Amino acid sequence: MKNTKQHGSKAHLLGLVCGLALAVLAVAPATPALANNVANTTYSFYFSGDGATQGTNPREKDTSSVCYLRVSSLGLNHMNFYIDGSTYSSGGWVNRTRGGVAVAYYTGHFSIHNYVYENGGSWARLTSMSDCGSGSVSGMWSPDSNESNPSLN
Repeated sequence: MKNTKQHGSKAHLLGLVCGLALAVLAVAPATPALANNVANTTYSFYFSGDGATQGTNPREKDTSSVCYLRVSSLGLNHMNFYIDGSTYSSGGWVNRTRGGVAVAYYTGHFSIHNYVYENGGSWARLTSMSDCGSGSVSGMWSPDSNESNPSLN
């Protein structure tokens, strides 16, 4: 014959453990949604004076995350970067950079805050403009990012 008192206490203990586990899961912080289009592509721009702009091919923008920017080489004393957004891959581009411009003064890994996705855009491109003479800039970029890098804007 089973000892029902001992069996009952094991069941009670199991119930408490399961209840505690569910309580911990209920108060655990939610994991933020991760960005989808995080593959990096290269860019390389050369400017022969002030005011000209150059841009990358458009890429899909899947979330409201920041854009990733790596500046590998910077042949000027700074470079202006912009994230343009559109609802079409063929254009209708509008500057959606938070604050209007993101300025890089040195090489490194950065974030550019933008409002492409929040304004209904599903396409983004990186553009750049020199306002300090001739020179080049190159690196990598991605329209979505899961990383935490210093912000240029």
